[in-house]
Amino acid sequence: MKSYVKLSSGLMLAGIGSVALERAIASGMSSSGMHLPAGSGWVLSILALAPLALISAGVLVYLGGAVLGLK
Repeated sequence: MKSYVKLSSGLMLAGIGSVALERAIASGMSSSGMHLPAGSGWVLSILALAPLALISAGVLVYLGGAVLGLK
C-alpha cells in the first residue's frame, strides 16, 4: 500500500474514532444530567472541530498524493 494512502486512512480513522468518542461523551453527559462548567466552551469547540479537521486532512493528503503520483 502506498504511504500516502496509509497516512490518509490513519487520519480518517482517527477522525471517525474521535466522532465516536465525542458522541459517547455527549450521550453519557446527557443521560446523567451533567453539564460542563461555565467558561469551558472551548472544550466543546475542540470536540466538535477536531474530527472534522482530521477527516479533511486525510482527504487532502489522499488527493495530494494521488495528484502528485507519490509512492
